[in-house]
Amino acid sequence: MSTWEQKRRHMHHYNHTANIYNTRYAEEQSLKIEAAIDGLNLSEGFVIDLGCGTGLLLKKIQGVAKDIVCLDVSKNMLKQIEMRMKYTFNVHLILADADYSPFKQDCFDICFAITLLQNMPSPHRTLQEIKRITKPDATIIITGLKKHFTQQGFLQLLKSTALDTVQLKTDDKLKCYVGICAKHN
Repeated sequence: MSTWEQKRRHMHHYNHTANIYNTRYAEEQSLKIEAAIDGLNLSEGFVIDLGCGTGLLLKKIQGVAKDIVCLDVSKNMLKQIEMRMKYTFNVHLILADADYSPFKQDCFDICFAITLLQNMPSPHRTLQEIKRITKPDATIIITGLKKHFTQQGFLQLLKSTALDTVQLKTDDKLKCYVGICAKHN
């Protein structure tokens, strides 16, 4: 199956399940998000949420983060955000592919990629794009589902794309590894 066919399959799946996504995954996603944002200073800088889904992260950081871009390949996921949030000047919804984002190099201070990598045909390619769009001193938060990655495999993937894992959060409650990363300079 080609890369585009894999992405198209995921896009169609999320377009068709967007209206029930929170019912199915909100609790699990909330645990990941809490682990991801614990200890982060979100009040400064420009934040991007790649694969933002229905905006569960946005809900947690909207009043704290300065500027937020929510990017997803599913238009129906973005519509869920629009239906649930009040208009705010600092939130921007973008329909795009996380591997080919429409941003210049070195834009973002903080990047979240929660529940994204296992949906991408080439996680390495996705991480390269994350590196491209983040500033040299950016904080990058990436999760990897335990059923798709071993801990060693997840850490090796991050390392192979020149990301330093500053902290790895994992416990029995989390169905994923939460990597808090920095770029090699």
